[in-house]
Order: sequence, then C-alpha cells, then structure tokens
Amino acid sequence: MRVLIVEDELLVAMEMESILQSNGIAVSGCASNIAEAQDIVRERECNFALVDINLADGDSGLSLASWLAEQNIPSLHVSGNCPADRDATSAVGCLRKPFSPGDLIGSLKAVQAVLVDASPKTLPSGLALF
Repeated sequence: MRVLIVEDELLVAMEMESILQSNGIAVSGCASNIAEAQDIVRERECNFALVDINLADGDSGLSLASWLAEQNIPSLHVSGNCPADRDATSAVGCLRKPFSPGDLIGSLKAVQAVLVDASPKTLPSGLALF
C-alpha cells in the first residue's frame, strides 16, 4: 500500500507519515491542498489516501475524496469534524482526531478489509465506516 497524506497542519502530517513508515507503510507524499494532492497522484504511485476535511487555501477534503474516487483511489477522512451525512463524501469512512498511532494503523487495516469485501475484526475508537 502506498498512501497519500493530505493534511494542512504540518506537525500532524509529519506525525502521520512517521506512524505509517514505522509500521512499514510507504508514503507517496504529503499535501496540504487539492492541487498538491493531485500533483502527487499524477507523479507518483498512490493507491490510498488519508484526507483531512478542512484543507489549506479553503479547499475541501470532501471534494478531493470525490476526485480520488474518480481516479480509483479509495480514501479515509482523518478529521476533527467527521461528516454527519455519510452521503456527503466518497471516502470509505472517517477517523476522528485526535487519534493514537494504534488507531491510525488499525483504521488502515479495517479499511483494507472493507475494500476486499471482508468484515474488519475490530474498529478502532474514533473510526466510522461509511
């Protein structure tokens, strides 16, 4: 799995990148807005994305999730403001901030199970699947 991180708070993005890499998960890149995310997707292999909802430059992670879905790249929102309306996004689900390293890795495992039509064994706290 090669993961794109889309997060406009630099320290949070760096923490996510560190957690993923220390668990053997490759990171395609980090972006803070839609244009940067699209550039990374076009330039590098990416098959999953972690997307905040409120991005830099007033961009919306909800819009980015739709674009990613059109590119056949599933995404998971990671946000303090998970959407109340599950139909509002094309993401697989939402992990609520703040999260622990175990919650982030557990969320990726749960999403991987869902993507292969299996049921996750457990859901980390703060994770809602759509």
